[in-house]
Amino acid sequence: MSPLVSMSFRNLTRNRRRTLLAMGAVVVGLCALSMLRGFVNAVQKAQLAATLYGTTGMVQIHRAGYLKNVLSNPLDLAFADTPDLRAKILAVPHVKKLSPRLQFSGSISATETLAESNTLGAAEPKTTFLSANAVDPVLDREVMPQLYEWVIAGSVFPASNSPALVVHRDIAGPLGIADVQRNLNQPQDQWPVILAPDKDGALSGEAFQITGLLGSAVPTDKRLALAPLESVQKLLKMENQITEYVLRLDDVVFSEQVQQELQRVLGPDFEVNRWDEIVPFIKDLLSNFTRIFGFVTFVFLLVIMLGIVNSMFMNVMERVREIGTMMALGIKRGSILSLFIFEGAFLGAVGAAIGLTMGGVIVYLMSTVGIRIPAPGSTIKFVLVPYLTVEYVVSAFIFTTVGAALVSVWPAWRASRLRPVEALASV
Repeated sequence: MSPLVSMSFRNLTRNRRRTLLAMGAVVVGLCALSMLRGFVNAVQKAQLAATLYGTTGMVQIHRAGYLKNVLSNPLDLAFADTPDLRAKILAVPHVKKLSPRLQFSGSISATETLAESNTLGAAEPKTTFLSANAVDPVLDREVMPQLYEWVIAGSVFPASNSPALVVHRDIAGPLGIADVQRNLNQPQDQWPVILAPDKDGALSGEAFQITGLLGSAVPTDKRLALAPLESVQKLLKMENQITEYVLRLDDVVFSEQVQQELQRVLGPDFEVNRWDEIVPFIKDLLSNFTRIFGFVTFVFLLVIMLGIVNSMFMNVMERVREIGTMMALGIKRGSILSLFIFEGAFLGAVGAAIGLTMGGVIVYLMSTVGIRIPAPGSTIKFVLVPYLTVEYVVSAFIFTTVGAALVSVWPAWRASRLRPVEALASV
């Protein structure tokens, strides 16, 4: 077997132009495929990170029926935030951090100042709907760090016990409160006022200072706002009451395991939901990326394999008399079959090694720079860091090598079926 292997490798150098053309198709195809794979990996990782660390967290805990009861007031399913409950949750393996939140909705009213108005007379109030999360300024930043990277102006709650508010810039613009520095210098009687129904349905109002503006790197509700938990609990008369815990785990792969354990510990009064249950369309989006890349990979490899088949058929046609001579000298048909299959395998292996190396180098260079690209519906840009996994590189090399050997079977079989007399008589 060893002489056949060395002979098949040497045969690739006999017609160097054809070998280089066939190998070039493999190199270019796998290099382009590696760059695309690196980009897809970066998009999937950035989208997942934005979801886990900026939108939903890895796991959420609510009162039973919270997610399904979308038409009711979320405050109706609030529960007490107690040290014992926190300790139970944090004692579950793989739970790293937890953040209490209180979701509420209401309206925010701001007054247009006389300097901004084109008409004389009294100030004109402006009002819009608001959907807000009341958060612990310290714990929430640890659980959802990426969310706070989306603050594009100002800061998040300079004083945790003050009635501060971070609003989406799409809210701030129409309300005339987009100038954060001016908002910080305004007296309290000119702060925007939040009106929100409490648990009993009674309206409560309080002035909040706009301390920051929130952008979004993913399509989100433009009415989103953040407020300190203590201030909102005071406004809604819900001391120590929250609507959910958001959890951060050691790794998202443990989310299902943590969900089952938490459900056992907390009992039927609570429901525990993973991120992919809360936003299933994100999971579907990531799966669609994988399926689309799989189809593109199939097309690339099909073109590469067609090039190898063509090259091997040309090799067989040019070496008919040589094949006849080998048969006349007693070389078995199986050895001739193996010879051409080895040639195809070497062609695929060398081309795959070069193509994957070039693609890996290009992906590495792109990762050191990063690719800034906005997501559809976003207001700020993702920073994509392309990368390749060892699993992809190994599987691409093996698949290309084995695929090249398999597509060489047909030309090799044609060569092994030649009759020695006819082959020797060939011109």
